[in-house]
Amino acid sequence: MGLVVTLKITEIDENRMVMKRSRFPKAMGIMMLCISFVFIVMYIAAKYHLEYLYHSPSILDKMLYFAIISFLFGFPILGFCLLFYDKNIIVDKKLGEICIRFKFLFIPIWRIRVKFTKIDEIIIENVCNSKTVAMHRDAAKGTGKGIRVGYWLMSLKGKDLRKFYFDRNPKKEEILSYAENLSRLTSKKVVLIEH
Repeated sequence: MGLVVTLKITEIDENRMVMKRSRFPKAMGIMMLCISFVFIVMYIAAKYHLEYLYHSPSILDKMLYFAIISFLFGFPILGFCLLFYDKNIIVDKKLGEICIRFKFLFIPIWRIRVKFTKIDEIIIENVCNSKTVAMHRDAAKGTGKGIRVGYWLMSLKGKDLRKFYFDRNPKKEEILSYAENLSRLTSKKVVLIEH
């Protein structure tokens, strides 16, 4: 779920780059809403037992009741948010700025503008670099398959910005291509940090 809102380049030329959210979060939101229907049926079937937990004198039973109810209502809300949340980034060389727009239900809710002059460098950093069970199994078999490790975080660094989070991606090649295109438009250097 941490990498559910990755971006893709949808438009690029010599003066402008547009990055939009991939389709995966919307598909995941639809899937979570469909699973929520199953949870509603489960709630109807277990309603009597849940009421028993609520009216129980034990504090642990009441805590369990509220945990179950918050999960039952939180899951569809999260699915709804994933379905209608949108983020896009416009890098415009003519304006000399990066504009990051956040929308919910197609309504703009927040916008951040970063001028090129505030950026000193673009940092690509490997985060959560640890071996998985699949990597250990692959090493034991000796198949030599490459398995991705962790994910890659892109941030903009500057005096006023400090370290401004920009995007993340599980694929090194993709995030490097984004950084190179961003570097070409902003004329800032890319720094690769591998742990």
